[in-house]
Amino acid sequence: MGRFSSTRDVTMLQRRDVLKGFAAMSLALGLPPAAEASTMVRYDAASSKGLEMLSIYANAVHKMQGLGSSNPTSWLWQWYTHFVDGSTTKSAEISRMFGSNPSTLKTLATNTWDTCQSHSGQNYNNFFPWHRLFVYYFERIVRHVSGRADFTLPYWNYTSSDPAKRGVLPRQFILPNDPVFGSLYRPERSSLANSGLPIQQGQPGDPMDISTAMAKTSYSNVNSVQGFCGAISSGIHGRIHVLVGNSKGMGSVPYAGRDPLFWVHHSNIDRMWVSWNKAGSTNPTTATWASKAFVFGDANGLGVTRKLSSAFSAANLGYAYDSLIPVPVTTAASATSSTMAVSDTTTATTSAVPRRVAQAVSGANPGAGATDVDLRRASDAPSAAVLGLDPALPQQHCYVVLKDLHAWVQPEVLYHLYLRSSRSQRLERANYVGNINFFDAEFHDHGGGAMAEALGQNLYSFDVTPILQQLARNHVPASDNLLLTIVPGGSPNPNAKPLIGSIELVRQ
Repeated sequence: MGRFSSTRDVTMLQRRDVLKGFAAMSLALGLPPAAEASTMVRYDAASSKGLEMLSIYANAVHKMQGLGSSNPTSWLWQWYTHFVDGSTTKSAEISRMFGSNPSTLKTLATNTWDTCQSHSGQNYNNFFPWHRLFVYYFERIVRHVSGRADFTLPYWNYTSSDPAKRGVLPRQFILPNDPVFGSLYRPERSSLANSGLPIQQGQPGDPMDISTAMAKTSYSNVNSVQGFCGAISSGIHGRIHVLVGNSKGMGSVPYAGRDPLFWVHHSNIDRMWVSWNKAGSTNPTTATWASKAFVFGDANGLGVTRKLSSAFSAANLGYAYDSLIPVPVTTAASATSSTMAVSDTTTATTSAVPRRVAQAVSGANPGAGATDVDLRRASDAPSAAVLGLDPALPQQHCYVVLKDLHAWVQPEVLYHLYLRSSRSQRLERANYVGNINFFDAEFHDHGGGAMAEALGQNLYSFDVTPILQQLARNHVPASDNLLLTIVPGGSPNPNAKPLIGSIELVRQ
């Protein structure tokens, strides 16, 4: 109970040699550490080396699940660092486990639990660096518990172009009775996931496609246009959670960290960030949010404090990936957004100031079937042959922007969007906009009893210029309305009662 006292104790007392002590001091102070002497490589879980690492991982998961819940290297502690069990609260769990008297472990739990960024009202930019640090320390804990200093966390390559791997869980995660890999199984997954079938099966479009997100050239959002961080977080990241797990598993923020699949999912999410950087895109350099510091439990069960900025380089943390994701050639839309990102605060040029041209009167309440939402021309928007197009400003694009998503419980489905000129036009590929999910839109108590802090960024932005141009080519009669149709990709939980607070058509 008295092991953790301060980050100074971590650096002065717990390290066995000068080099490790120096590295730990950098970590404790939140400084960017020097690159480790040798780079550790994370492998595709489907590779022979990845399979070796999965075997080590499964053994460590089994051991961690057997440790006492008050042990900072236990499975429950790692789960709770992301988010505490949704049936209770952080304060209630801390009182239950540590009582009313102060203790070093109680302090550590207070500082580490429920610190997941950025799905419960925090700055969306925190998503990548916080999860990188979370996975980094988890990986070191697995090394300690397994006794394998060469362990690296494999990644689940669900965006692989190989149909046998695309959206298919690694087989080692769906073997509940296996003597080696049984610890990696969780029953709170979709039937497709635990049957070894593509989790995107039966969905419109291609939910595994990340080409648009990878083509972003700004880390942060630029007005109404999502940047790389937001596009990955609300996009493929949330889609994987929803398509894999139900509301008591990966599909819900409070339970996601309980599933061993969470970690290989986030290893792949981190791989996307490394790939994006390697292709030449840069992270913010002066953003004030990056100076925010968080406490993580290390392999010794002690607390270390790190600034988000210290996680901007995987190389400086001493690891790399066996292969990276190709980054598409920048599209015209993302190039336009790039020219607007003139600083880390994402200010824009005068010509790029967003202009709302249409909006839904009262948001939307997606149901069990198709939900139609009228987008009505704003009173100050210019008339046009097709609402949203402006031949005088061909360099601008038009975006459907959805904000303020709420749900009382997880709907457990994706929702697919179609943009049409009228109800008589069919729902088809040509007017498919994309999909949204409510992974970070469920009301939660993030530890302080404040439900107002329950919601994540809740911004989706889709470039619909090509759809509008197609309507123009089809000579659709001029109208002051467009129709956005929202269709669930399955049977949503009837208790979810999802809400989209704001839907707009914006030119930028």
